[in-house]
Amino acid sequence: MAQGDLEDSGAAPSAEKDVEELYDKEDTKVVKPKSPVVKEAKPAEKEAQNLSDLANLAPFSDVAVIQRRFLPKTQRFEASVGAFTNLNNPFFNAIGVSARMAYYLRERYALEAIAAFATTTTRQVTDDLESRPGCAACTGITTDNVITSKGFYILAFKWNPIYGKITWLNKTIVPFDLNFNVGGGLTQTTEDESVPTLHVGTSQVFAWSKAVAFRWDLYWNVYQATATNAKNQKETLNQNDLFLGIGMSFFFPEATYR
Repeated sequence: MAQGDLEDSGAAPSAEKDVEELYDKEDTKVVKPKSPVVKEAKPAEKEAQNLSDLANLAPFSDVAVIQRRFLPKTQRFEASVGAFTNLNNPFFNAIGVSARMAYYLRERYALEAIAAFATTTTRQVTDDLESRPGCAACTGITTDNVITSKGFYILAFKWNPIYGKITWLNKTIVPFDLNFNVGGGLTQTTEDESVPTLHVGTSQVFAWSKAVAFRWDLYWNVYQATATNAKNQKETLNQNDLFLGIGMSFFFPEATYR
């Protein structure tokens, strides 16, 4: 077929038109940009990033961590009253009352004055020995040379190193302080003499408020006293008294710094 015949038939223009339409369709397609894929950091990577950020922080040279106690005591007085009994005398039972006054120099340190007065009664074993002197003679057991305390006066240094909180019947939280004290003073004995005394004790104070607290006390007094035995002879005895007491504490003046 001649070239003129192709041109007359219109076949070539039709093919070119189809090709142009294909190009037009491709040009009109909207190509959406692909969104970047964000991978979530693993927990270890997050932690590493957080730790690395700490290097960029400025040092806090003026920041201090201060322990918070529920019952503030610095530059406050503590007045206490209570009752006590002895634990280690097998022949006599002592029941008494005590009064304390402490002044806190700091939260942990205080000076405390203690005054205690007691009445002494015989235990059942002592009554049995006195009612059966023959038995006492045969066994060599007497109570004539047993010394008991009628009271004591102590000046002590108090240290409060422990504090915390406990639950009461799983309904309320009670703050407490545990302290220790050591000091010296005088003990008034049943022989009407005052003898030097070494005092060691511990107390636990349960705070009801910032002014009132319940307490228990355990204290030990060691001293030497002179006793008169059954032969009317004087002898020096090493004596130690262990006491257990309970009472109440009152703190004043009102704390204004917490």
